[in-house]
Amino acid sequence: MWGTLPEVFDRVCLYHADKTAIRDHGRSVTYREMHRRANQVAWGLSALGVAPGERVGLLLPNVLEFIPTQHGIWKAGAVAVQMPTRASAATHRAHLEQAAATTLIYHAALDDVAGELAVGLPNLKTVIRLRAPGDGAGRAGQPETPAPAGYSASVDYAEYFAAQPDTAPPVTVHEHDEAYILFTSGSTGEPKGVINSHFTWAHYSITAGLEIADTRPGEVFAHGAPLTHFTQVFVMPTFLRGGTNVMLPGLDIDGLLDAIERDRVTATAVVPTVVYLLLDHPRTASADLSSLRTMIYAGSPIAPDRLKEALDAFGPIFVQTYAGTEPGYVSCLRKEDHRVGDDTDRKRLASAGRPIPYVKVAITDSRDRPLPVGEIGEICSRQLGQLLGYLDKARTPEVLRDGWVHTGDIGYLDSDGFLYIVDRKREMVVSGGFNVFPRQVEDVLAGHPAVAQAAVIGVPHPKWGEAVHAVVVLRDGAAASADELITGVKERLGSVCAPKTVAFTDALPVNPSGKVDKRVLRAPFWSDRDRQVS
Repeated sequence: MWGTLPEVFDRVCLYHADKTAIRDHGRSVTYREMHRRANQVAWGLSALGVAPGERVGLLLPNVLEFIPTQHGIWKAGAVAVQMPTRASAATHRAHLEQAAATTLIYHAALDDVAGELAVGLPNLKTVIRLRAPGDGAGRAGQPETPAPAGYSASVDYAEYFAAQPDTAPPVTVHEHDEAYILFTSGSTGEPKGVINSHFTWAHYSITAGLEIADTRPGEVFAHGAPLTHFTQVFVMPTFLRGGTNVMLPGLDIDGLLDAIERDRVTATAVVPTVVYLLLDHPRTASADLSSLRTMIYAGSPIAPDRLKEALDAFGPIFVQTYAGTEPGYVSCLRKEDHRVGDDTDRKRLASAGRPIPYVKVAITDSRDRPLPVGEIGEICSRQLGQLLGYLDKARTPEVLRDGWVHTGDIGYLDSDGFLYIVDRKREMVVSGGFNVFPRQVEDVLAGHPAVAQAAVIGVPHPKWGEAVHAVVVLRDGAAASADELITGVKERLGSVCAPKTVAFTDALPVNPSGKVDKRVLRAPFWSDRDRQVS
């Protein structure tokens, strides 16, 4: 349908040549310049010996160079390897090792990380270092600050690629060639490498992004969440509409508010934590957010009571999407479905919306048999944008069977086709033989006026096997006791679901994709045990 990723990229650069493609604080490039840069990256990689099919690690934050570099990798026929900048050096090492990457392109702000990666990765031969804006250039082809020792070749990004041809490289790319290796977030285990082709990634990103984001001509899309995660799927839809992608260095609320006012941002994508922080931020009420018409949220569930609060504060700008690294984008709760009119509307705010039209969804039991409407089981999906398989091929059948992706999420479909996610299968707490779904408990806790965020886990218990434990962040200046919160859950969900203990904290730990990292919360309770369940 779309062809290869370079073909789509070439078209948008031709159609919108003189419009602004990317802004990064005081820097910007037109589509024409972006296209030229991507071609130079492709020529440069080929000259360094990067052959079609070889894998290139991309360790860049949200900077102007990210997008032309990624597309330059694809134009060279190579495979981009996802490397979230907020991950540890050990995680990056695991990613590069799994992918057998031969080249690493990284930002100078990550010199220390790159230095740790220089040893013990025999496939990794070349490092390309991108200096931060304003850093001095060194001698030709070399950075002023030497790249980490240990590589057989090291290259300065700006000096090297600027010397390359800016015409189309003589490389043939096919739509079923490998294009992108992403890694699961690791929220329920060690990250696994997921393979996408040009064909699958085009459907994963472009088709889904257009369907979800309601992208309009001239869109100005702010990327505060890392481009290595879900916000990247809105890059090409924005380009297809001749819009501008605005790079932000991170999920800083003041920075996001500044960008919305300065750049007249029309759309952005965030995790629910950012919605909570925006609601609680003292600047939000006075900021000029009149240009913002779309805020997409994903990555983890949002508490329905806080969502109602957000609708009151920002208006009908919200779109929720449910997706995963393996299944791609599955469902969408559109702006018009974000209503608080009657009980049905309010219930649907807790849903993940309806499956995207070209995605098939089934709810199955433990033997992969489909379940009827309303019954709870595992959410499975099937579409053109799903994974080809894992790098570790032996693990692919864990998630991909008979063409269906088994998400590991538990949920149900209602009679109107809305999908409800009850919880992650592996996050379910089994207490005294009863199943407790943490999300249900978290939603009740978050409905308390004093609670900003809540996370629920299972902890060892000598009698019940596991007991429900809540970790709670209170709003500034608010107060609530553990007994008060426990009683509130007991009244709504019953004694089995009520937390047996509550801990208060200033912030919940998050992984590089912005999801609450429950492994960190669980670790103190389970670290001395052979099993992570009782």
